Amino acid sequence: MEIEGRLRVDLYPAGGRVNRVSIRSSRPVQAARIFTGKSPQTVLAELPMLFSVCGIAQSVAGLQAFRQAQALPVSAATDTASALLVQMETAREHLWRILIDWPAFLDEADAVRRAGPLPALLTDLRKVLFADGPAFSLQAEPRLESRELQAQIERLDTLLAEQVFDCPSARWLEITCIDELSNWACTVESVAARLLRDVWAKGWQELGATDVGFLPALPAAGLNRRLDAPDADGFIAAPLWEESVCETTSLERQHTCELVTSLRREFGNGLLTRLAARLVELARVPTILRLLVAQPDAPPVAENGDALPPGVGIGQVEAARGRLVHRVVLDGGQVQRYQIVAPTEWNFHPAGVVARGLETLTATGNDTLRRQAALLISAIDPCVGYDLSVN
Repeated sequence: MEIEGRLRVDLYPAGGRVNRVSIRSSRPVQAARIFTGKSPQTVLAELPMLFSVCGIAQSVAGLQAFRQAQALPVSAATDTASALLVQMETAREHLWRILIDWPAFLDEADAVRRAGPLPALLTDLRKVLFADGPAFSLQAEPRLESRELQAQIERLDTLLAEQVFDCPSARWLEITCIDELSNWACTVESVAARLLRDVWAKGWQELGATDVGFLPALPAAGLNRRLDAPDADGFIAAPLWEESVCETTSLERQHTCELVTSLRREFGNGLLTRLAARLVELARVPTILRLLVAQPDAPPVAENGDALPPGVGIGQVEAARGRLVHRVVLDGGQVQRYQIVAPTEWNFHPAGVVARGLETLTATGNDTLRRQAALLISAIDPCVGYDLSVN
């Protein structure tokens, strides 16, 4: 039942620089129509099977949308469990990129063995929270057992120290300026440090820098109007907000961090800034998880459902690759309409941040150009596979 599709990215260089970029998608952006006529529980059971990438975030967005549409009370414990799972999924997705993709950019083989512990990160946390029961059900009640949850967090933190940072993640977050980051990259032998060192050595820090702005907060009422409009399908396939292309990535979420701010000041939103923002977000996950476990009964975040008509719900979740939006319209307890706006459609918009970034590339040969393009695409990170051609 899994539906993915692919992206095709074509570069047309001339005179040592990219003259034109074409990004085309075979992603079935209307795949959510298969939920029409189904019950909320059926949809929640099928969501993680339909979307293999960021399945937790997809399920949480769906759960939020159905709760709003049915005006169901929000459980602080359920929100905490959802947040724990989304954060762990974010860590796992970032680790996949770092431990699998980044070695390839350094021409290293046998990267898969480094990723051995990753599949268990989510499955074990989910089992702690929900035993063998469904995690995403309107009736699900998690078990917030602090000792078991702390053990899962320590396991993640140890993995980050051993495979990525060469120190506890909280200590790595004490890096706040470019010189300190450069010193770390030059003295540590993790794949993350070596890739940053390689980018510095090649002078590619500003690679792909553009003036594309970050995706702002999306009010539920405004989203509902946009997704209820006659041209909603066009918006889902190539979204604009207030007539502008927008970026939704880990850089957008981490841009106020002191280290990322200093990098943006020096290199804009180029390659080095993006790689560092991913590392910052990854390093912050254990601290966020510990705060969630320490305050499991904190009031849930308001979902702004009052701005929506009866029977309509919108869920928004910050997934690893960007903001994910689910909208549901119910009629008689069944799904009348289901829509999903994924981060890939924002970031890989034909005129979006990836296209604009690729248009800035200059290289003396196609091999170098291909390498630069692949690095930039990986740093922004689509939800699906892609084919890259230099024509």
